[in-house]
Amino acid sequence: MYRVLIVDDDRAVRYMLKRFKCWDLFGFMLADEACDGKEALNKLQADEFDIVISDIKMPGIDGIEFLSELRSMKNDICVLFLSTHSDFSYAKQGIRLGVFDYLIKPLKDEALCEALERVKVYLDGKNKQKGSSERGSIFLENIQAFYSKNDEKKLVSDILSGSLDAVNKGRDICNNLIDFMGVDPARLAILLENIISDIDESIYKLFPWIKEVESIVSIGVFKGDDTILIERQFLDYISSWVRIISKYELHQPDSLMRKICEYVLNHIEDDVKVETIANELYVNRDYIGKVFKQKAGYHLSEYITKVKMEHAKYLMSKGRYKNYEISEKLGYKKPDYFTQLFKGYTGYTPTEYRKFTV
Repeated sequence: MYRVLIVDDDRAVRYMLKRFKCWDLFGFMLADEACDGKEALNKLQADEFDIVISDIKMPGIDGIEFLSELRSMKNDICVLFLSTHSDFSYAKQGIRLGVFDYLIKPLKDEALCEALERVKVYLDGKNKQKGSSERGSIFLENIQAFYSKNDEKKLVSDILSGSLDAVNKGRDICNNLIDFMGVDPARLAILLENIISDIDESIYKLFPWIKEVESIVSIGVFKGDDTILIERQFLDYISSWVRIISKYELHQPDSLMRKICEYVLNHIEDDVKVETIANELYVNRDYIGKVFKQKAGYHLSEYITKVKMEHAKYLMSKGRYKNYEISEKLGYKKPDYFTQLFKGYTGYTPTEYRKFTV
């Protein structure tokens, strides 16, 4: 029999778990219980267990801290989290720490039976491979058959190329996950949140200054508990990245184009002119303008204005600066000239833009 430790600060939940009928069916016995992560750690040091079912949110040491402490102690015990739909952004940390699976509250008998069946397969296989130093999660290992780091790298590559193929790749990832897990909005949201986090990290590492022109890219926690809605939000997130990469010409493969764009974005609050960029890159002014026009289809001076106006929109969204202060920050000495450029770019004066959109 596999020994189970239940960890939850709610006595009613612990009582409810003990009343389920499927423990014996799959060879599990409820060996002990704890009211928080600290008590659970003490019990794991004093006794042997095969599986821990723990709430995520608890006073004192919560589920994430508890699992983190276990992993730092090189304890690879199988851990299942009890969570609610509101725990998605919090729960995704568990994936990085190797949580085996998630059980959504209020827990149903069928869900527990399905989880225990997977745990039994995992523990049986683990016992057959005793002595092996490998550690992992059947849930996450099986996911790799349908969604791998290569899939994620290809998705990032498609986003960086400014290609709508990225949306198709994202749709394939969603469909493969759904095929594997069935219609399970909770798990799908957790896994897609994890993918979003990795994509944001990869792109911000390449282009950290994007944060200075775009207020927010990631959609954050998924809204709703419908699989179709979650997939649509994920694809909208991918589309937003493709749009941003294309808007700032970051999809251009030409190395000179990349250097031009990066210079403008990195000096967004300086008095940037075509001559300035040419001098910095040691390239003839006419040549640099010609290359940009050929690759982007519009003038470099227009690109500089576009980037500055996007940064102006970003600064307005923060609500900390007056219009004349933004004008000064962008290198425009005359606020009236800034207003003229801003209206030409957005269709609104800065004051109108704040009223209608901020």
